[in-house]
Amino acid sequence: MTRLAAAVAATADQLRAANHATVRGAITPTEAYDVVGNLDDLVHRLPQLLDFLVRSLRQADGAEHFDDRGADPGQALGLAHGHLDDARHHAAELAAHLTQAHNQLGHLGRLHPED
Repeated sequence: MTRLAAAVAATADQLRAANHATVRGAITPTEAYDVVGNLDDLVHRLPQLLDFLVRSLRQADGAEHFDDRGADPGQALGLAHGHLDDARHHAAELAAHLTQAHNQLGHLGRLHPED
C-alpha cells in the first residue's frame, strides 16, 4: 500500500469512528460548531486530492492495463477520470455549504440561567 493510500485509509477509519459516535444522543449547536468546523477543513482538502487523482489518471496509459470485464481499459480510465472530476466539483460545493453552516453556528452561544 502506498503512503497516500495508507493515509486515506486512516482517514476513512477515523470517519467511520465519527459515524459510530452518532449513535449517542444529539449534540448541542455549540458542540456541532466544532464538528462542522473539522468537516469543513476535511472537505476543503478533498479537491486537491481529487485533482491529483484526476491528473494521475489522465497520464495513465490504458495499454499498460487490463479490464477484468474484458472491456477497453482506456474506457474505464476515462470514465473514472470523469467521475473523479465531477466529485472534485461537488466537493468544492459541499465545502462552501459547510463553511456557511460553520459560520452560522459560530454566532450561537448557550444560554445559562442565572442562579
